Amino acid sequence: MPPRLNLFTARAVPVLRSSATPSAARRSFTTILNANRPCAATTNGLTTPLQRRCNSSGSDGQGRPKGPTEDPLPHVSEEAAEVSKIMDKKCDGAPSSPELEQGTPVSEILRRDKDAQKHAPKVMQDQMNRPSGSRSFSTSAFRMQELQANNNPSSSSDDASAALVANMIAQVTEQAAELHPGLKFPAPAELPRTENFRKRYDTVVDQFTKTIMRDGKLSKAQKNMSFVLDHLRTAPPPQINPRRRLVGAPPASQLPLNPVLYLTTIIDSVAPLLKLRQQKGIVGGGVSVQVPVPLTLRQRRRTAIMWIVEASEKRRDSQFAYRLANELVAVAEGRSGVWDKREHAHKLATSVRSNVSARSGTKNRMG
Repeated sequence: MPPRLNLFTARAVPVLRSSATPSAARRSFTTILNANRPCAATTNGLTTPLQRRCNSSGSDGQGRPKGPTEDPLPHVSEEAAEVSKIMDKKCDGAPSSPELEQGTPVSEILRRDKDAQKHAPKVMQDQMNRPSGSRSFSTSAFRMQELQANNNPSSSSDDASAALVANMIAQVTEQAAELHPGLKFPAPAELPRTENFRKRYDTVVDQFTKTIMRDGKLSKAQKNMSFVLDHLRTAPPPQINPRRRLVGAPPASQLPLNPVLYLTTIIDSVAPLLKLRQQKGIVGGGVSVQVPVPLTLRQRRRTAIMWIVEASEKRRDSQFAYRLANELVAVAEGRSGVWDKREHAHKLATSVRSNVSARSGTKNRMG
């Protein structure tokens, strides 16, 4: 015999039938059993399960009541409502993406709102009036260039200047073709043999440095020269003696601004113009006579430097650079004995100037 059916232990059994009807007379045992389950809901005496029913009708839950969390909630603020309106707008009956994906939101709004365009900034108005085409080779771009060229008279002047520059370049090219190959401009005149000589230091500074050098120690002499120039630059302006003025010097207040010019002015001011040379047989017999001889620029400066160095050795300063710098300032102010040596040498040369003619007569007799 088949086993007996226990109604109390039976569970949900799939029933192959059509959808449930509200008729209470057609309630089956399965509906009665499912009424006691916690997941079922009773409405007007009818039990309606909330879960998906397994039946052969093929309905996928259409027409079933929605849960408490499935209904859309109203907007909590006006801003949310506006956002929803923007997101859900339709173009030609089809939903479209928000404005942020279609371009600049402000420009889109201004294009739709004519009143807002009047109050928009000038930059945004120009941007909206500008053509949207970005290709430089497009027809609209060429048309816009032609319109701008007609409306802007400065473009014609730019074309004229460009034509002038092109004409100048063509002339230079023709001239270069007429010259020797490889020369764009005419070749310079022949340079002297000493043109490529370059001097690292000023002529007076270099001569002064070599004169004060001892035992071949050039680096030490350069250090002393650097100290002297720095002292001339930082020392107060000299008090010029009206009887012993500097030759070709700028105002005294400007001398410390250029120490090299300061040094050159001091040396040239005390440099002698002549020197005395002993010569025999000019006046007859074996008597030597002093004859004044002119000096070159380098010889004059060397003599002045030697006088300044000799005068600085008489000072009581401990270092040679201090003594030399102070002696140069004394020469600039007319307090040094170098001025007396220069005046004495010129007086002697003037007193024996008659021997110059005797020397020239001796040369003529010898010739």
